[in-house]
Amino acid sequence: MDSIGSIKSKEWLIDPSIIFSYQILCMAQIIDTKSQLVTGSLFSGGGIGDIGIEWGHNIPLLAACEIVSTRARLIRKNFPKTKVFEGDIWKLQNEYIDFFQRTLKGKRPWLISLSPPCQGMSANGAGRISSSIRAGKRSREDARNRLILPGIQVLEELQPDWFILENVKRMENTIIRNEDNKPENILCCLSRRLHPFGYSIHSNILDLSSYGVPHHRERLITVGCRIPGIVKEFPQRTKIYSKNQSGMLPSPSHGNHTSLPMVSVREAIGHLPFLDSQTRLVDPEDPYHSIPKWNPNQYFWMKHTLEGQTAFDNFTCPSCGHQNQGDENVSCEKCGKMLPRPAVLEHGKWRLIRGFKTSYRRMKWDSPASTITMNSGVISSDIKGHPEQNRVLSLREIMLLSTLDHPKWRKRYDFEGVKYGRMGKGESFSKKLVREVIGESIPPIVMERIIGHFLQLENRI
Repeated sequence: MDSIGSIKSKEWLIDPSIIFSYQILCMAQIIDTKSQLVTGSLFSGGGIGDIGIEWGHNIPLLAACEIVSTRARLIRKNFPKTKVFEGDIWKLQNEYIDFFQRTLKGKRPWLISLSPPCQGMSANGAGRISSSIRAGKRSREDARNRLILPGIQVLEELQPDWFILENVKRMENTIIRNEDNKPENILCCLSRRLHPFGYSIHSNILDLSSYGVPHHRERLITVGCRIPGIVKEFPQRTKIYSKNQSGMLPSPSHGNHTSLPMVSVREAIGHLPFLDSQTRLVDPEDPYHSIPKWNPNQYFWMKHTLEGQTAFDNFTCPSCGHQNQGDENVSCEKCGKMLPRPAVLEHGKWRLIRGFKTSYRRMKWDSPASTITMNSGVISSDIKGHPEQNRVLSLREIMLLSTLDHPKWRKRYDFEGVKYGRMGKGESFSKKLVREVIGESIPPIVMERIIGHFLQLENRI
């Protein structure tokens, strides 16, 4: 358990580390007969994060809500006892709330988790966005950002003991139009709405590799705990984000200042059979250990790219060995042959592809992988090359790196039979669906760690 902290300024309400102890939780009557140890999720995706809760701690996922039909089918397949609300949360929020209230017969759920779509989170400054909204220019606003509002209503009505809001780190600075159609920082809106119900809320940016995930993934994790007997006595916090990690969250288990090194790519996937993007696209013993085919240009560029490096830095000519100097060169200064650098033919001339230097880059064996995104199968995306083999990561590898495939889970997550995208004849699962669902989800081992921390704080373990 995290050490006891000290009371800070009124702006910060209470340092979460001081209030999160078993004794104070009991005094606040958070552990009582008015809540039941069940969970619900909103914007559930394929239920990947829920694995860490139900499979990791045997806490039932009572209900989930997901608008995308393929994701909803995955939840039904992997959580057969869960009530799945398929559709728009704006239209389903009252039905979702009513289901919990009827099923729990007046009791409150223990936890609600929320992972709203992240594509609409803006990296622009809050001031500029606010000005744009006030001026009636809505081009900078993404309607998906406002999906937090029905999520907040669910929290207000159900009042779970805990909630977890997970999203990209840019959420910290995202401005939305609130329930009064006024511009407001999304985290400030959350705090304003939930403080009257007794929620202490704290938000931190975490690199999830610090919790044993074999890839870097920076996420904004916002945690709320309902302690009305304490929280209501203090003014509403105007700022819930902090660089200092809250006692609400578990301490890092891997990396600096811990006893364990970060889990490397080699440790996670180094045992898997060899694949090649032209000669061996799938392991006959494992259909999930499969990769897309590269075109000859991509293969040429990456074949000559070393571990941890990008093809943009391939200045050595593979034909004559000359070390070229010109940064824009696509052909050898000495022999005229093409260099293994990403290039495109335009108006009869070859030019260097315009892109980030993280494109066409290999990962490093002895470090965590780069962030597993929905574009994990695209070599032109951010650091997606295998450390030494000429290919991107396979489906099995991203399952391992995301901890979807992990020894802690006694079950196997099942993608079989859910059709999505282009599926070849005889294929039983969609490769596109696997990459997208994993790329958009929080690694379940992290959710398992967070939930375990909550249970420890309540002395349930």
